[in-house]
Amino acid sequence: MEAKITSVYDEGAIERTPLIGAKGFAVLIEARGQKILFDTGMRGRYLLYNMSFLEVKPEEIDKVVISHGHTSHTGGVDDLLRNREKPLTIYAHPSAVGGKTLFRPKGIFIPKDQAGKADIIEINDWIEIADKVFISSPMEIGGGLTEVFMVLLTRKGPVVISACSHAGVDTVMEAVKSRFGTYPYGYIGGVHMGKKDRKKAEEIAAIFEVKNCRVMYLNHCTGVNGIMYIRTILGLDEVKNFYVGTSVSFDI
Repeated sequence: MEAKITSVYDEGAIERTPLIGAKGFAVLIEARGQKILFDTGMRGRYLLYNMSFLEVKPEEIDKVVISHGHTSHTGGVDDLLRNREKPLTIYAHPSAVGGKTLFRPKGIFIPKDQAGKADIIEINDWIEIADKVFISSPMEIGGGLTEVFMVLLTRKGPVVISACSHAGVDTVMEAVKSRFGTYPYGYIGGVHMGKKDRKKAEEIAAIFEVKNCRVMYLNHCTGVNGIMYIRTILGLDEVKNFYVGTSVSFDI
């Protein structure tokens, strides 16, 4: 059986399509009949537009997982709820649940008129939310926030889906090995480089190489230059863009 992971929100989008690229991150994980949305991007209207183009209806989403409280990952929750009739299960650490206030602009914002649709489940440890699909234990990333990543357990080994890897790629990989007994063979998402220099790319590339991670689809806070640098170091065949509309499938 195959599981599919699709980018539905990112700064980049597949060329020559109407898909929108904008600041933020969201991926759709389809496995064992479940549709799991990991993060919701910054703008709900962009998220819903990209989902519509990719023929994914809000009502079809079974669960949402929030990686951390930055608005570029939580901003689409409100619009997602407004475009559903059924309640939605949302997995999040308490530090990712906030509100749109002057003093706390971070976190999930759920208006009172939508609160009845949101069933929030706290993430405090590893959770298997679908067969072969896991949420990690929360990792401290500073500023009172934590971040979680997701793991798809495939026939070839664990595949990480990470929004930003704020705690560090090496820390994420060690957590995977501690939980599953082996390092991930695949890594999808952001590795928090932004505008950092080639030295940072070399450090991350070295971790991928030492841990024998050979399947990489990178986006979001890795940045265009970061992806290019890591690709130059590791080779074109191993490092791919994971822009909006890109999908990758794995046997599970």
